[in-house]
Amino acid sequence: MGLPIVPLGTGSVEIGGVPVAIKSLSRADALQLNGFKGREDEAEVFVVMRGTGCTDEEAKAFREGNDTDTAGILIDAILELSGLTDSPKA
Repeated sequence: MGLPIVPLGTGSVEIGGVPVAIKSLSRADALQLNGFKGREDEAEVFVVMRGTGCTDEEAKAFREGNDTDTAGILIDAILELSGLTDSPKA
């Protein structure tokens, strides 16, 4: 019998009045974040890509086309869903 694989958590967050589907980062994804120390801009692109399934270009355009607060809503929601924040899970 193999080990169970539990589906990653999913949810959605509203950005500019539009619901955006998100999913939790996998453990492997979360561990890759350690390699981005000192390159936070690249880490955020990675989080958006993995958490939404978008392309590298779409993630970069999202970060560059939105203000800090708006981009932070999406990035923070993905990190919280992934259990990578100090916030308690709902």
